[in-house]
Amino acid sequence: MKTLKKTLAVILLATIGCPFALTHAKVPPEEAATIGIEDTPLTPVGAIRAGNEEGTIPIWDGGIKRPPVGYEEGKWYVDPYKDDQILFTITAQNYQQHQDKLSAGTIALLKKYPETFKVNVYPSRRSASYPQWLYENSVWNTSNTDFCNPPLGSNREERCLDTATYRRGVAFPIPTTGGQAMWNTTYFFFGIHYIMSGNGFNAYADGTYAAFKQKDIWYNVGYQEEDKKPKGEVFSRNGGALYCDSLEETYPPRVAGQILGGCLYFNDTDFDAYIYVPGQRRVRKAPEVGFYDSPAIGTDGLRTADMRFVFNMTSSEEWYNYSVPMRKEVYIPYNSYTLSQPRPTFEGVVRGGHIESDLTRWELHRVWVVEGTLKSGLRHLHPFRTVYIDEDTWMGILGDAYDSRQELWRVSGMLPINYYNVPMTYKIGSFHSDLFNGRMTGGVDWPQIGDSPSPPDFLTEPDISLYTPQGLRKFGVR
Repeated sequence: MKTLKKTLAVILLATIGCPFALTHAKVPPEEAATIGIEDTPLTPVGAIRAGNEEGTIPIWDGGIKRPPVGYEEGKWYVDPYKDDQILFTITAQNYQQHQDKLSAGTIALLKKYPETFKVNVYPSRRSASYPQWLYENSVWNTSNTDFCNPPLGSNREERCLDTATYRRGVAFPIPTTGGQAMWNTTYFFFGIHYIMSGNGFNAYADGTYAAFKQKDIWYNVGYQEEDKKPKGEVFSRNGGALYCDSLEETYPPRVAGQILGGCLYFNDTDFDAYIYVPGQRRVRKAPEVGFYDSPAIGTDGLRTADMRFVFNMTSSEEWYNYSVPMRKEVYIPYNSYTLSQPRPTFEGVVRGGHIESDLTRWELHRVWVVEGTLKSGLRHLHPFRTVYIDEDTWMGILGDAYDSRQELWRVSGMLPINYYNVPMTYKIGSFHSDLFNGRMTGGVDWPQIGDSPSPPDFLTEPDISLYTPQGLRKFGVR
């Protein structure tokens, strides 16, 4: 945590005498020229195109450009790397040989579960790919996108995006501040919309677990073409909707029928959420949903709302001071196709404190590392945070959350695959491990247990009334 303290000191010195300064996000022309579709040092999303000197990270050549042999649209995903073999395994006994490329959380899991947790390292595959329009827009954003000027208030200097300067893509491919990197990872691309049924678990220290099921319906309105965006005040206010989410609990029976719906906006990153409560048969506003350290729905209090994607921005004001983002080579979960194959239950998947190691694949990748330190006068369960953001996707992959004593408390991880029929990279599963009590919450986005293994639906446009209080009343059936 010494790094966090030094970072905070630098930030405080930089802002003395300028408490309400605007951060200009646009980069100089000569720096913007380093990013491009091809033949540039940086990829369209700002990653280093070249591999590393050791050859353990390959060049990015566009990622997965077409589905692998054997894949059929509408069927489950085929593993394009099924023939890859484990290069080596990192354990509690040998992690010191690799600790310069391990997150603090990964080391903590190795130490806490020396008999069961290990890191199987496979060849690194820079599989990430996106639609061509996202690449073109991201390159344009490098020289044009900026935050609102003037800011909408104190602690909102990097919480309002000027939509007149932005096109649907990565907002800040060459980030110069932690706030820009956090904006990128909070709103990374995972499809324009999808309908997905997933299975989750809340596990105990002995590996037993309680399962739950949810239906997740996302609409990333900010990535939609302008003439196709949903109409109405709910989607046009506050600079326009960035994304909207509907989450329906379908199992266990005691919570089945509860539906959450709401949107988040370009000019106001506070989630405007409503929830239908079956027992009350009414819809109420839910300001706690998505708010910093509020307990996340369905997780038994094992993760906070701002840990959904490891660590993401919530609320309308910034509570954290962020370090300048730095690139680093780190072993991270990647190409988790083995875990993605549908199973009837979580038996053999959930272990005490972690997911079965032989079902996870780790690779060496470059990541952006951003540290967050809670601002003075505010309270949060996790005053100190570190997030490791994949440079090829801007997806938060690993996260370390500390308590007020600066002791590592919770370790989070996303387990991604390339949904190559979109294409985009997104989690197929996730875990949030509590180092203090040995418990864990997480899930795998298989189809509902008992159903045929159908993939997420990226084609059907969601019923937009799901994101409004009036629509939730209509959908409430219990």
